[in-house]
Formats: sequence, C-alpha cells, structure tokens
Amino acid sequence: MHKTVNRKYKHMKNPTPTNQTGVLALILALYKGALEHGLTIGLNHITAAILLALRVAAVTARDVYETAKLAMSDRRITYNEAYEAAREFVFLARDILKPIFGKQYNQRWDITGFVGSLRVPDNVEELLVLVETIHGFLSANPTLEMGNITAAKAQLVFDALSNARSAIDSQKTVLSNLMTDRDAKFEALRKAVRDLINELDTLIDPMDARWLSFGLNKPGAEETPDAVVGVIATLIGPTAAALKWPAAARGSFYHVYQRVQGVDAEFVLVGSPADLDFNLENLPTNKSIDIVVAAVNDGGEGPFSEAVTIVTH
Repeated sequence: MHKTVNRKYKHMKNPTPTNQTGVLALILALYKGALEHGLTIGLNHITAAILLALRVAAVTARDVYETAKLAMSDRRITYNEAYEAAREFVFLARDILKPIFGKQYNQRWDITGFVGSLRVPDNVEELLVLVETIHGFLSANPTLEMGNITAAKAQLVFDALSNARSAIDSQKTVLSNLMTDRDAKFEALRKAVRDLINELDTLIDPMDARWLSFGLNKPGAEETPDAVVGVIATLIGPTAAALKWPAAARGSFYHVYQRVQGVDAEFVLVGSPADLDFNLENLPTNKSIDIVVAAVNDGGEGPFSEAVTIVTH
C-alpha cells in the first residue's frame, strides 16, 4: 500500500471530465492502462472489462438518444407542414365564404367557427378547433363546398395536424427518458474514473510512471503551471521580434513556440528562456507568424498562451 498526497490535491491533478467527449476519451486511456497493467498492479474493483462494458453502454445510450433527436426533427418537419396546410385551408375556406357571410366579421360568421373576428389563429389548439368547426359546417352545408374546400378535406387537415402534434408530444416523453438513461450511463463512467483513480492510489506510488499509461498525471508530481497571459510581440527589425510576458503561477521557465502561416502545420519550439522575455531572429520574410508561450516546471508544461501574430517584411 502507498500513501498518496491528499485527495483534494490528487483530484486537482486528475480531474474527472465533465463533458461526454472528454470522459469517453479518458475511459479509453484507462482501459488501455488496465489491460496493460491491471494484473500486475492487482486491479480488482474497476477492471478493463468493467471499463469497456460501461463505455459501450454509455455510447449506445448516447447514440440511441441522438437517433431519437433525429426522429423528433422529422416529426417537427411533418408537424410544420401539417400546420401550414391547416392555415392555408382555413384561409381559403374563409375566402370562399366571404360572399355569403360578408367581407367583415359579423355574428353570422360564428356558425363557421370564426367567432369574434376573421383572424386565422396562430395557436395550434385554436387552429384545430376552427378546422373542426369548419368541417362540421361544411358537412351540414355540402352545397357550399368548393374545389378543395370540403368537409372531407377539413377532416384530413384536422387529422394530419392533430396526429403530428401528438407524435411530437409522444417523442418528447421518449427523449426525456432516453436523456435520463444517457446521463445515468455517463455518470456511471465518471464514477468509474473516480473509483479507478482511488484504487490506483492504494496500489501504486504517486510518482509511479504507470499513472501515465492510464492517461493520468502522477499525483505526486508538481502541479503544472497556469497559462501565460498577456504575451506582447514587437517587431524590432524586418525579420526579428521581441517578446515579453508576465510570470505564470508555478512556472520555472518557459517554452516559446512559433508557427509560420502557410508553412508550419503545428507550433515549433524555438526557445526555452528562464526570463520573461525572448527575441526571435532570422524569421522568414513577408510572412505572418503566430507565437505562443507556455510555462514549464518539473510537473510538465502548462497550457499555451493566446497566440499573437507578427508580420515580417
């Protein structure tokens, strides 16, 4: 058994990702570490098989939820089409009835479903009631049917909109249940991460290199520095620049990187000063060059600073 640094410090070194992508990636690293070292270390609580099973369950739950979201999107398209068709039907019905009941609202319109005004409602519930009433009116007065404005058409429009709305309401319940299941599966993954870290804490030394095989930091290593903030780059010649930056917390020295736009795919290390300034010389001419700085200590390299760009002549 090995006593480690306090738990608060350890978990600051090996935090559990909060987003799904992060936890899935970490579980893969933990799985590979457990396959490689689980037997020799003596893992028995969170094994490679358990990690894999939990990950498969989470991925499956996520994919089922995403598929249900696509189904909801399709149902919304169907609903919108039915909604617009119902409004169009009502507009046309109103127009063919105007010669009979008048161009302005009066109480004679009430029998058709237009009560209080000739406005076509936006609200789906009100729209359904209006289509239903028009259906009843045309059924009782078939001689007033014209073209596609019939009782039969009103019934089709009503059914399409009513069914589309019900399909969306039903899918909302499905999505809610699937989201709950997905979130529970991912919480089980996060718990497995925490439990495995705790188990490793009892089995290997805080500075054991095998922590790295699990995609984890060594709990006993010095915490990496904060990001460098406020890098300033100033041209001091056609192909030279002077850099300076404030000290970063826990930084012992710094890495300076540059990336020539259109030339370098990644940032290239060009210096490791201990001071808070650095000169870049012999830069390529007529190029835009991105520069970042990272603080370093025995625990490793901190995050990159925000990139600054200089343009040489």
